[in-house]
Amino acid sequence: MTQIETHMQLIEQAIGRTFVDNGLPVHLLGGVQGPHTLTFGLRLYQATATHLGKAQKLATAVEAALGDGPVRIVLERGVVWVETPSPVATPVPGWQLEGQELAIPLGLTSHCTVAGVDFAQDPHLLLVGPTGRGKTTAARAVAYHLARQNVTQRLRFVAVTFKPQDWLAFGQLSHSLALVTDPEEALHLLTWLTGLMQRRAAAGRLLPRLVIFLDDLLNLLALVDVVGPLTELASLGRGAGIHLVIATQRLGKRGAGDAAVTGNIPVRLVFGTADAQDASFFTGRGKSGAESLGRYKGDALLITDGGTTRLAVSPVEDDDLARLPQDPAEIRPWLGNGQAATRTPEPRTVRGEGGLSAPRTTQNQPVLTGSTGSSGSPPDKPFLDRAPHSAEEVARIQAIYAATRSKSETCRLVWGYKNGEVWGWLKTALRHQPSAISGQVAAGRR
Repeated sequence: MTQIETHMQLIEQAIGRTFVDNGLPVHLLGGVQGPHTLTFGLRLYQATATHLGKAQKLATAVEAALGDGPVRIVLERGVVWVETPSPVATPVPGWQLEGQELAIPLGLTSHCTVAGVDFAQDPHLLLVGPTGRGKTTAARAVAYHLARQNVTQRLRFVAVTFKPQDWLAFGQLSHSLALVTDPEEALHLLTWLTGLMQRRAAAGRLLPRLVIFLDDLLNLLALVDVVGPLTELASLGRGAGIHLVIATQRLGKRGAGDAAVTGNIPVRLVFGTADAQDASFFTGRGKSGAESLGRYKGDALLITDGGTTRLAVSPVEDDDLARLPQDPAEIRPWLGNGQAATRTPEPRTVRGEGGLSAPRTTQNQPVLTGSTGSSGSPPDKPFLDRAPHSAEEVARIQAIYAATRSKSETCRLVWGYKNGEVWGWLKTALRHQPSAISGQVAAGRR
């Protein structure tokens, strides 16, 4: 008998004793080692509604008996399943799982079966949970399998993220239109998509399907109002081949817009909650046990019309992405001309339907001029730690923005960081003409 088998036998015996000590004689059905859990099945000898309800409340008692936790107890077809933490995490790499077209394998369940989502049936996916629990890992897995299982003529995607380091490798894929890190550009993108959706619906077009990854909706909502276009896309995007994969730390108006958005995305991956109340809110159903997740990154509940399934998200590494078709050129049709700075030496053409055919034209990266002195090179360090006070400072900020065409990059070069306050300073500076400012920008003063 191996060490893990011995360990599982001891755990099962402790669980059985706990149930018996609480007046619930059980028949032990054995255990399964999953990627994150050890799961044990029990059948009550007297499976009345009262006894089954009592069994579901024994998680704390089992944790005390094992000296370990968290423990999750769920009922399924008359069987009581007790999920305990595995002593080691053994996640399965994403490249080992296979799907087909829009059917995406997300990971292995606690019973070691493959689970996932089918965007042909359920057009959108919501990822909810605290920072660091695995939302981005899951979004990366979705993008990887979509790219591996579909040619570019049938599917493209865009990632909107405040963590570009997690998505840089995806930006190199042939399926990627662009990585969007500027909140204002994200608003342009979503607004453009609503128009594209209407044109496609009128023409009866679905291809190429567009999958939009919003990697941090909570922080995006703090900077720009995207609730309107998101509501339209969530409710009507399916008929135009437009799909949303939204990651957020919270639900409700602040974290996900409003119920009109989340109400149209019933399929969810929930990565742990602070308490049972949040668990009920995030999953949309009671007694899910989402508050008992979270020892290992990627531990989640998959919520579908078919039920609630615990799974361990199968991670995807950048090396896996390097094996897929590469094309680092970018195209941003939502900016009005279908062009953006690219990293390829020759012009190329992207072919597709629904207004996505546009030239990818090579452009040189912008050089800052008129903002940093005679050299025209970017400043070595931020030159402001406050709101601009003078016409000269405003002119310098406007020149940097004119060269970069990116508010995020302008914030980095001017202030060295970006938050809500800095975003307000930048907007104030860009609204004013330097010649009209005398002495200081009153609206932008601290």
